[in-house]
Amino acid sequence: MKKIVIALFILSIATFAIIKTSLWYFTQELVDHQIIQAKPFAQITYKEIKTSFTGSTTVTGIKVFIPDIDENITIESIKLIAPDLKTLLTLDYQLQNNELPGALTFIISGASLDLNGNLMKMLDNPDVEPTPIEALSTLACGNTYRIGSRALSKMGYDSLTNDIILNYNYSPRNNTLNFDLRNNIRDMAQINLSGALHGVTNLNSLKTKKARFGKVALEMIDDSYITQKNKFCANQGKRTVSEYINEHNIQVKEYLLSYGIRPEEGLLNAYRTLLETSGSIIVKADLIKLTGTDELMSFEPNDIIQFVQMKLFINGERINEISIDIDKDKLIETATSDEIEIETPDQIKKKRAIIIKKYRPVSAANLQNFNGFRVKIETKAGKHFRGTIKTNNPRIYEVVTRLRSGNISYFVPVNTIKKAEVFN
Repeated sequence: MKKIVIALFILSIATFAIIKTSLWYFTQELVDHQIIQAKPFAQITYKEIKTSFTGSTTVTGIKVFIPDIDENITIESIKLIAPDLKTLLTLDYQLQNNELPGALTFIISGASLDLNGNLMKMLDNPDVEPTPIEALSTLACGNTYRIGSRALSKMGYDSLTNDIILNYNYSPRNNTLNFDLRNNIRDMAQINLSGALHGVTNLNSLKTKKARFGKVALEMIDDSYITQKNKFCANQGKRTVSEYINEHNIQVKEYLLSYGIRPEEGLLNAYRTLLETSGSIIVKADLIKLTGTDELMSFEPNDIIQFVQMKLFINGERINEISIDIDKDKLIETATSDEIEIETPDQIKKKRAIIIKKYRPVSAANLQNFNGFRVKIETKAGKHFRGTIKTNNPRIYEVVTRLRSGNISYFVPVNTIKKAEVFN
């Protein structure tokens, strides 16, 4: 009897070892197959593979080399968690047959990109004109055109390291895939996207973009990026952080107006609050109705906001004033014009997009683009000037005020201007 027990014990250990080894070889085959698939674009190596009977596998010490741009990306580990061992063992077969497992979790830890690498340096190419979004984000940020590797390095960052978690659950009965994607950019920010995809029948539905978004929620939580960018841009423009935020918001409003975009004050105030508090922003919407709706082309922006039931939250507080007025003709004209030149972000040329004339706030740096316009100026010392501005001297502006007895000129140094308004 004793020998039988020992034999069964040895047999169980041997069986466990065989299954464990088979699982390891299966996982290695799956991983190597994916590496072969990626070979035309990247060379991938790894250090170790770990497996578990619970249905998970982990690959550690991954290095990705992209020969086309001579760039290296390192990844601490990639973990795949299936709901059970059977799903894990049949995963490669399902993927090759365009089938979707009922549920999966991917965890990518420590995907790191060196800021001094070729990929990040490409973002700083001075021969590439900054996009309108890049110009918008760097307004009042001195001579900085875009937030690339050089700007991030000056902010104190030396690499971009991401921890990414993707969970999904697929219901073939409803053809619905619910997903939750979380990307933590270490020491910078966290970006989360969750929601549902409808019309998902197989893997091809995702590849051919036949799936339709349903309810989605986008959340951005600042860690240190906004704070570091505020300090960096304030230093670039030789201002305090408070002065930079104030100047940046003025220029953002001007910039949007120049494209024919007039956001509601509540939206601008929400943006300012986000900069001042370095907090969080959440946008929720139901996009299911957007697909296949020909009438959308005739919708106004505010109609679409209502149509998708958009909701905006700053630091957990809902913002109700989120309407936007857009002059479509002006937007198209401005966006496609070859005559518009983007100099430094502090010198964005004013584009005439305003129909109703009234006094509007502008930055002191942009006053140079309003030579001959009527202005109201307040200095840091509390003095007020009103009249027609002449900007022939870049350091001192002349404000000509009409009196009954004639005209009188006041000479105002640019660096003393606290607030300015232009009638336009």
